[in-house]
Amino acid sequence: MEDPFDVLAEDHEEIRQVLTELAKGPTAATGATEDQLMLRKMMTDELIVEAAKHEDIELAWVWPAVRTHVASGGQLADRGICAELEIKLLLAGLSGLDVGEPRFETLLAEFTAAARAHFEFEERHAWPRLRPALTPKAAAELSRKILLSKQPALPLPHPRASASEGRAL
Repeated sequence: MEDPFDVLAEDHEEIRQVLTELAKGPTAATGATEDQLMLRKMMTDELIVEAAKHEDIELAWVWPAVRTHVASGGQLADRGICAELEIKLLLAGLSGLDVGEPRFETLLAEFTAAARAHFEFEERHAWPRLRPALTPKAAAELSRKILLSKQPALPLPHPRASASEGRAL
């Protein structure tokens, strides 16, 4: 079973890489072409989906584990949860903007700063306290939950599908 912290760190690294690419531009303000803006929008849309999924996983599994297993973990979890919620609000705002709007770049910069600070907090303060507090069984269970949460949901059968078609899934 994979180490839960390795799985989370991979997510952090992927998000950091996309943020680095987005920071390079070009932007609407620096004269990006329509194709460049379309690529920027596609990258941002993927970033929003992946970052939101990551934040949901941490809210569902990591912070409860911190609260349960780490001495005085409640304060640590509260701080982490507040940052997660701020990031989710920034993502929601970003998803509603056109890449050509000036507010888009401002909100992207706010998200980038918040995400980087939050990753730093998790990696330097939360994970080093959680890792030794987990038994091997608890670490394996956390890893299992994280990995299951990362899997795409199975599509539901169409409501008009016959019973036999529904069972084939």
